[in-house]
Amino acid sequence: MNQSDLNAQGMAPQPGGVLLGNVAYIPPGLETYFKDPFSYTITFPNIAQNQTLTGTANIQNDSYFVCTQQTMDIWDAATGFTTQIQPVNFAATCLILDSSSGKQQMDQPVPVGGLFGTAGSPWTWLYRARIFMPGGQLQLQLTSRVAAAQIVRATFTGFKVYKVPDQLVSL
Repeated sequence: MNQSDLNAQGMAPQPGGVLLGNVAYIPPGLETYFKDPFSYTITFPNIAQNQTLTGTANIQNDSYFVCTQQTMDIWDAATGFTTQIQPVNFAATCLILDSSSGKQQMDQPVPVGGLFGTAGSPWTWLYRARIFMPGGQLQLQLTSRVAAAQIVRATFTGFKVYKVPDQLVSL
């Protein structure tokens, strides 16, 4: 099934947000709880060639964070040119860690183009949104292969869920 088929059936995340009426996309147990749009951002102000940096976003204690889309802005650190490198063309790898569960999102670093899109075309969790526990940390490890230093801003967009269902405590 392709993106057009999913859109036609009302099952796919929509640009700028997620179709919250789509129960299959929302993690189990969250369908009826209050949701509020929210984003966490991790910025790497100057990452050089072959340098590995780790950035952290602290998930607020008041709610779960359900990540539905990921975007990345990349531009030259020396000039500040806003002619950005598209994530799909950025020679860098990343590793995402959810400290609240102690789980990495992948077994080894992967190209950023496989996990991040742009504001106009964000990367979307395809099957089901990713949930992060209250009080945890979303960590992003980034290794750049670009010859010039870059400024990188990764944004994790989704929504907060304010009432904590009992069945999610053990995730």
